[in-house]
Amino acid sequence: MFLVVLLSMSIHGCYIGSKVVVSLYALHLGASQAMVGVLAALYALVPLILGVYTGRLADTRGLRTPLIVGAIITGIALLTGFLWRDLSGLFAVAILMGGGFVFFNVAIQTLAGAIGRPEHRPRNFAWLSIGYSTSSLIGPVSAGYSIDHAGHSLTFLFFCFVPLIPIAMLTFKRDLARLEPVKTTGRKGSPIELLRDPPLRRLIIISGLSVASSELFAFYVPVYSHQIGLSATTTGTILGAYAFAILLTRFMLGPLTRRLRPDQIMFGFLLVAACAFAVFPLFRSAYALMAVAFVIGIGVGCTQPLLMSTSFEKSPPGRTGEVTGLRLTANNVARVAMPLLSGALGAAFGASPVFWLNAINLAGMSLLSRRR
Repeated sequence: MFLVVLLSMSIHGCYIGSKVVVSLYALHLGASQAMVGVLAALYALVPLILGVYTGRLADTRGLRTPLIVGAIITGIALLTGFLWRDLSGLFAVAILMGGGFVFFNVAIQTLAGAIGRPEHRPRNFAWLSIGYSTSSLIGPVSAGYSIDHAGHSLTFLFFCFVPLIPIAMLTFKRDLARLEPVKTTGRKGSPIELLRDPPLRRLIIISGLSVASSELFAFYVPVYSHQIGLSATTTGTILGAYAFAILLTRFMLGPLTRRLRPDQIMFGFLLVAACAFAVFPLFRSAYALMAVAFVIGIGVGCTQPLLMSTSFEKSPPGRTGEVTGLRLTANNVARVAMPLLSGALGAAFGASPVFWLNAINLAGMSLLSRRR
C-alpha cells in the first residue's frame, strides 16, 4: 500500500501544483478572471467525457495500462507548459492534465480498494487520502516557491520530471498493479442503472459538489491573492495551510468514525467549512487567510475518504472501477460548471460572491448528507 500511496502522490502533486502555475501564469499574461475560470473548467473536460470509460477499462483490462498512460500524459502536459509559453499553451496544459489525471486516478482508487481483504478497505482509503493530502500540501507550496525564484515556465519543467517516478515503478515492478479483472455473469448494464440506486446516486452527487468546492478553492485563491497583491510563495502557503488541515483530518477520521456515522460527520464538518468560506474574502492579511484556509481544510477534509470507501462498498461486483469513474464524472460535471460560473461571477462582481457561492454549495451538501 505504501507504493500505491507514493504513486498517487507523484501524479496528484503535479495535478494540484500545475493548477497554481496555470492560474498565476494566466494572470501574469493578462488573462481575466473569467478566462481563469475557463482554464479551470478545461481540467475537467476530458475526465467528463472519459470518466466512465476509464473505469470500465480498469475493470476489464487491468490497472497497469491506465496508470502508465495517465502518468505519460501528465508528463507531456507539463512539458507542453514549458515549451508553449503563451495563453493557448495553458489551454493545452489544462486539457492534457485533466486527461492524464482521470486515467491515473480511476485506476489508483480501484487498486487501493482491491488490496487486501474487505476489512482493510477503510484503512487503504485512509492511507490513500493521506497521500492526496500530503501532495496537496507539497504541490502548491513548491509551485509557489518555484514561480517566485525560477519563473512559471521552469516550474513546469521541474514538475515534468515527477511523473518519471510512477512510469519507472510500473515498468520495472510489473506486479505492483497486477489485479485480475472480476468476472461477472450476464449483461453488465449501463451507468444509468447504477444511478437508479438512491444511496449510490446521493453519494455521487455529494462527491461532485465536494470536489467542485475543493477545486474552486485551489483555483480561486490564486486569483484572490493576486488581486490583493500577495506573492506566489504566500499564495502557495495559504493553499498549503488548507492542505495541512486536510492531512490532519485523515488521522482524525478513525476515531471519528468509531463514534459517529459518516452522515453525521459530513453534516457537521461541511457546515464549519461553509461558514469559513463565507468569511474568507473579508480578510486581506496573509496570516488571517492561512487561518481561515486551515479551518476550511478541517471542514472538508473528512468528506472524500468517506465517499471513496462507501461508494466502493456499494458497488456491484465487477463494477467498482465503473462506479469510481461515474463518481469522478459527476466530480467533473461540477468542475466544469463551477469554475465557469465563478469566473463569470468574479469578473462581474469581484471575489466575494464566488466564495459565498461555495459556502452555499457546502451548506447544501451538508443537508444532503443527512438524508437517509
